[in-house]
Amino acid sequence: MKTRQQQGVVLIMTLVMLVIVSLMAVSSMKTAVSGEVVSGSVRANQLAHQAAEAALRYCERAVDPGTATYTLPSVQAVQATARWQDVSATWDAGSAPGYVFPVPLSVVNTTTTAALTLFKRSPECVVEALDATGNAYVVTARGFGPEVEAPGASSRRPEGSEVFLQSTIEK
Repeated sequence: MKTRQQQGVVLIMTLVMLVIVSLMAVSSMKTAVSGEVVSGSVRANQLAHQAAEAALRYCERAVDPGTATYTLPSVQAVQATARWQDVSATWDAGSAPGYVFPVPLSVVNTTTTAALTLFKRSPECVVEALDATGNAYVVTARGFGPEVEAPGASSRRPEGSEVFLQSTIEK
């Protein structure tokens, strides 16, 4: 009986296959994680859009309050430059200017259970007259995603999802 010297080809092929399978697994995990990050960002942006939409509808009532029994923003007089356009001075000043109206959180957080509240920061709006006759108005609302914290004393600049919506109303 003669013994043959082993070549070790099977061992090398197995190791190569193991490396290939491991790289494929790592690639799949990275793809799955990045997909989760993207879908989380899309969700936060959609929720910010919904908050801005709710604020826009709420603040449109300031133009024609009708039978509203809740606090509404005041309508701002005509300005040479619209206030809503200056983000740093209007929206993100150290303290909210009097014409930026924070919509009550109850408008976007519809649950009464504190553990289930989704939004931490109230959406905001500005209502401005477009002409001196009071026949045209622009309502600008800003909504935030659920990851945006309430504004601090030093800065109102949000970190996270933020959506601006606007409507023009003519009487």
